[in-house]
Amino acid sequence: MTEILFYGGPIITVDSTHIDPEAVAVADGKIVCVGSRLDAEKSLSSKAHCIDLEGKSLLPGFIDAHSHPLWAAKTRGAPVVDVRAETVPTYAALMGKIKRRVAVAEPGEYLLFFGLDAQLHPDMESPSRETLDEIAPNNPIGIQTSNCHALYLNSAGLQACGIDENFETPTGSIIERDENKRPTGKIAEAITWSTLEYFYEAWGDIRLSEGFATTVQEFVENGITTTTEHLYMPFYKVYFQNALKHGWAMPRIAAYQQATTSDMAVESLSEGDDRLWMAGVKIHADGSPFIGNIWLTQPYLENEITLHRMDLKPGHTGSLNYPQDYFEEMVRTYFSQGWQMTVHTQGDRTIDMVLDLVEVLLKETPRPDHRFRLEHCALMREDQIERAKELGVICSFFINHITHWGGPIEDALFGPERAAHYMPAGTAVKKGMRISLHADTPMTDPSALELMKASMTRTAKDGRCLGQDECLDVMTALKSVTIDAAFQIGMEDKLGSISVEKHADFVILESNPLETDAANIADIKVVSTYLAGERIWHND
Repeated sequence: MTEILFYGGPIITVDSTHIDPEAVAVADGKIVCVGSRLDAEKSLSSKAHCIDLEGKSLLPGFIDAHSHPLWAAKTRGAPVVDVRAETVPTYAALMGKIKRRVAVAEPGEYLLFFGLDAQLHPDMESPSRETLDEIAPNNPIGIQTSNCHALYLNSAGLQACGIDENFETPTGSIIERDENKRPTGKIAEAITWSTLEYFYEAWGDIRLSEGFATTVQEFVENGITTTTEHLYMPFYKVYFQNALKHGWAMPRIAAYQQATTSDMAVESLSEGDDRLWMAGVKIHADGSPFIGNIWLTQPYLENEITLHRMDLKPGHTGSLNYPQDYFEEMVRTYFSQGWQMTVHTQGDRTIDMVLDLVEVLLKETPRPDHRFRLEHCALMREDQIERAKELGVICSFFINHITHWGGPIEDALFGPERAAHYMPAGTAVKKGMRISLHADTPMTDPSALELMKASMTRTAKDGRCLGQDECLDVMTALKSVTIDAAFQIGMEDKLGSISVEKHADFVILESNPLETDAANIADIKVVSTYLAGERIWHND
């Protein structure tokens, strides 16, 4: 039995019953004592391994309550070409990069590019099927938007994926067509993700396994010991099982199976000692604010970005992904089966609809601890937060929208008033809700410290603050990526704090985040990551 004693630095337990302990004792992967060094030593044998923190800070391992580690490996791992604005700052440069890649491609080779961005590529044009055909007549080509919700294909790409004039658009998907019903090359929502599988399969399993290993490493290097696979599909299982079989340093994974119909069989999943389990069901009620398919009570602003780059009409208020009765049948089915529901909601009108449904469901099928989750919650209003709290609904906020797209959110999409309460985490906390924050990797990189900084400063790339009143204090921000995130995935009794009998999942930081200026929190060095008492990563 492995025994470890941690001492010699700040120990931030995130547990109100153990404030500022001297030491933590671990045996067989579990925490057995939190308190004085003398008591901790007494709880272990003389063979215990002693770790002097040397002034560094010990915290519970971070939890990202909404991400996609395997899907991130698919979306961003080689041979996908990164064309995000932070890498390729203009649309002209993006198209140049695509042409250079096509020039060295083998005939028939599948080519995929990730990161087209209507808000951040200032000269963006929607790449037409004909334009892409001219660039790559002999290769299936796809350009995925940075928000992951849309994909542009050439004729070879459409053909490879079986999409033509006679192809019926699946419920919950978008296939843009011309007046003759011919696909223009742009698709969005569920069909985007199923279509991308043709590209991934063409590259083989070795590529995905290698990419998955790289992505997993990114999570643990940032001190994340638990995350979710929030677009889980049954064929993902083997990749996670192989990772565990080969002893990868993989975070614990709470899987949320993606539903697009009401007759899906939710997979039974439980691997290892809380290493991989089926936590619930995920459904997209609407889409992305960055392509215009979220449902709003007030329309988008009208300007170059919305009318030209996003190709929206004046007065655009978006829509749901699914017909409302179809969506409600899906939610009702899986809720009645006892699953935790996590529903992607960005627009306030979407949130109204979902809360109306939850109220009905709780009358039909009362569940005192349902933990129904709303995901992202970009334009949630204060009255909706109050109503959600009354219904027992909890919110996970994609706070990185502000740091990555804050300027366009305020100037081009929604205006100052709505931007000041965009991702209203502060209001939710003030109303008594236990929230979580997430990076939604692959859309943004995995980093709990970045999430904390974003929630505490709400600072966009150009330095502006979007809504000072919505900023979190440091302890609330820390809880949102530890104990409150554990609560949101139903694991607060086992994860999220340094407490006796919980899993010994820790992160050691170079400095104490509780004593660090908010603007500098993301710069704190992650020294080591521990999972079940085993060091799985160390920054040499």
